[in-house]
Amino acid sequence: MSEIIENPTLEEFAKNKTYIGVIEKTVFGGKGLISIEGFKILIKNGIEGQKVEYLVTKKKKSYAEGRIEKVLEHSELEIPEEERRNALPGCPYQNISYENQLKMKYRQLSEIFRNYEDVEIPEFKGSPEVFGYRNKMEFSIGYEKMTREIVDGKKIWKDEGVAVGFHPAGSWSDVVSIDDVFLASEAVNIIRREVEAILKRSKCLKKAPWNPLISKGFWRGLIFRESKATGDIAINFVVHSHQDDKFWERLVASILDVELPEGSQVVGILETVNAGRSDAVNNPEITTLYGDARILETLGKTDFEISPFSFFQTNSKGAEVLYDTVKSKIGDTEGKNVLDLFCGAGTIGIYCASDANKIVGIEMVREAVKQAKHNAKINDIDNAEFIAGKVEMVLPEVLEQDDFDTVIIDPPRVGMHPKALQYVAKLPIKKLVYISCNPSTLERDVDALKLSGWRLKEVQGVDMFPHTPHMEVIAVIEKD
Repeated sequence: MSEIIENPTLEEFAKNKTYIGVIEKTVFGGKGLISIEGFKILIKNGIEGQKVEYLVTKKKKSYAEGRIEKVLEHSELEIPEEERRNALPGCPYQNISYENQLKMKYRQLSEIFRNYEDVEIPEFKGSPEVFGYRNKMEFSIGYEKMTREIVDGKKIWKDEGVAVGFHPAGSWSDVVSIDDVFLASEAVNIIRREVEAILKRSKCLKKAPWNPLISKGFWRGLIFRESKATGDIAINFVVHSHQDDKFWERLVASILDVELPEGSQVVGILETVNAGRSDAVNNPEITTLYGDARILETLGKTDFEISPFSFFQTNSKGAEVLYDTVKSKIGDTEGKNVLDLFCGAGTIGIYCASDANKIVGIEMVREAVKQAKHNAKINDIDNAEFIAGKVEMVLPEVLEQDDFDTVIIDPPRVGMHPKALQYVAKLPIKKLVYISCNPSTLERDVDALKLSGWRLKEVQGVDMFPHTPHMEVIAVIEKD
């Protein structure tokens, strides 16, 4: 075995070699940065201050990527070993104190916008709940380990242990069961454990979990939607084929018999058929096994109905912080016309501008538009119009029909389409409020708006996803 070099020179540095180094800082996206003579190495899930042994997995002209093989010294940002919880996929910051998580995200945001003059970057806003904050949890159902063996000259799959959990990093076939999922509520954890125990005891009710390697099996996933306002929980079993009520009787009865914390209750249980090879559920066939699959969530004084596959912010309490902040940046909307671009299910426009003269929302996903109209109805808002279509296609016609005082923009991670940006840039208003889950594409769009005389006044970070690298950013963009 060759010697592992600590702090190699650039000449010594090569792909598929292992080195020792100290993470200088954690950049946006959750990667740790190590520099060698100005050359950057991005280490997956690296935490600033850690001394690590890392393997170089990719080497390009301007940068390289690597993964941690061993942590030799922990960072001062990390919490003590005895305070740590079960490792969760997608939560590289989980061993960092929450105070330090917010400081790290603030620094990352500040670095992205460091070249903008006179931009205000207020203190990063944290989530009111740090554990158990998710109102939606998606678990895979599968085997803890699958191996292929040759028996009598034939290749067969040998599986070990049924699990209701997550795919580990780097695997899309095995499923890891985690006893305490700290992003989920106590009630959801209890039900997940009960379902897993039943499937283990009953040999999955004579049905096998899905094996993605051969595209065979029955049990595929378990999805929870939970109202943080009412404690109502809807459970959705994703399976490969439809089964009659008799098949489900025992499992449904067992779930309803589970003792849950006070204030939590199961109000609906569903079967959703996904007959495709992929885990993505398209055009699902849904059967109600018990109760009602719809739950009602309340943010502030506004109610929103959540159906099995509807989009809704996964952190309800964090969404209140986000929307209250957006509302403060927008200012008074009474008697004004509000344009809500990429409006989704209409949550931001309805929450922030219920007293407006008119709200017009544009959203590409037709199902989300139907949901937005329903959300307006249950809140007795009759001044809202929601239009299905691409923003860049629909916006010109909308602008011909109405003048707007306030514009809210909440695009997907990829940011705004160039044509949509062109129309927005020409709007005869003084202020845009842009909500982004990707500050890198936000920066790109702000740069494009600058060419039309707009300037970035403020970027406010909001932590909707504790323990993960993700963030929401509210940008106030003004025109003199």
